[in-house]
Amino acid sequence: MRERRNLKIRGIVQGVFFRETVRRTASRYDVTGFVRNVGFDALEIEAEGEPKVVNSFIAEILAHPPRGARIEDVRSTAVSPRGDEGFSVTPSIR
Repeated sequence: MRERRNLKIRGIVQGVFFRETVRRTASRYDVTGFVRNVGFDALEIEAEGEPKVVNSFIAEILAHPPRGARIEDVRSTAVSPRGDEGFSVTPSIR
């Protein structure tokens, strides 16, 4: 069974290598999906995999953000699995 979570993280999340940190963490946890900047103070992550792994991945991201980042708000929503391969840093949405 696979699950997919969409996270929207607000705060100081740009210019601090947050997307690269998420990409590296995703490779360690073997989750698929993407990360991208949204606007000027938000980041969107979609992560898919085994439920326990996805939850551990999210916990790691939130517990250990990059130096200089500050998470002010997190919204997490379950979305339908898509069967992605790999994890990518996608273009920003402004």
